[in-house]
Amino acid sequence: MSTLLRLRAHELPEALAGSNAPRAVVDELLWREIATANPVLCGRHVGGWQLHGDVGDDLALLYGERSDSGLLLPAAGLKAVRGAALTAAAAQLFVSPRVVTVSVLGSGLAARLHITALANHVPGVSHVAVHGPRRLPSNLAEQLDDAGIGLTVAECGAEAVFGANLVVLAGPQPRANWRLPTGAVVINATGQAVPLEATVDQVFVDDRRLLPSSARGAADLGQVLAGTHPGREAHDDVLLVDLLGVGAGGVWLTHQLYQSALRHGLGVPAGALPATDGYQGGAWS
Repeated sequence: MSTLLRLRAHELPEALAGSNAPRAVVDELLWREIATANPVLCGRHVGGWQLHGDVGDDLALLYGERSDSGLLLPAAGLKAVRGAALTAAAAQLFVSPRVVTVSVLGSGLAARLHITALANHVPGVSHVAVHGPRRLPSNLAEQLDDAGIGLTVAECGAEAVFGANLVVLAGPQPRANWRLPTGAVVINATGQAVPLEATVDQVFVDDRRLLPSSARGAADLGQVLAGTHPGREAHDDVLLVDLLGVGAGGVWLTHQLYQSALRHGLGVPAGALPATDGYQGGAWS
């Protein structure tokens, strides 16, 4: 039986909350570390699923070769979900779970997805200060309240960042001259250079292959997860996690969203899938 769904942008936060998206991106990072050293694995498609990142109308397509099932979703939305999932995974890796105070700088869907991912997948979050939106959707504020997480909508970035041990850039920032507390973790999910004026002790990226040749000293999250890099050297260090590959899609991540949509009744029947260079009526080239 085939199930072809179209997941709409406003359903992405619920699909993210109902999935284990951070685990999916962690598995993808670990797989890349293993596959890089093995040409056979590097070219293998896992699980019979393929992801086409652009099939027109800003849509991405996940398609199961063996089941004729699939998911259409906004390509920009998938990018935002990946950024939120990577942010949650990095927070799990580097932030002490005792008490986590979060600052989210950004607006729109990206900010909402980040707050959703952090609230659902990072233990110990006690307060979220957000700067960017004039107001948050009422259902998101209610979810935070039900989870016992405090919420502040700050008028400026410096106010949102003050006292936070996890700072998330969900949208571009004109300046970043904040005073960061000892041991803070800053995660840049914008895909752009961060104008951070504070001193950073360590830098991590999600894909070192995307670093410019002139960049040195940055470690890869995949290396930390695989145990080939020691990770955080001291709890007092200020860390920058620069997410370079948020637009890379991710088959396992998208499949998590698909499974979540099925479980929670999200999406609408997709009808006929669009033809792509690799997909023509059920046959993959």
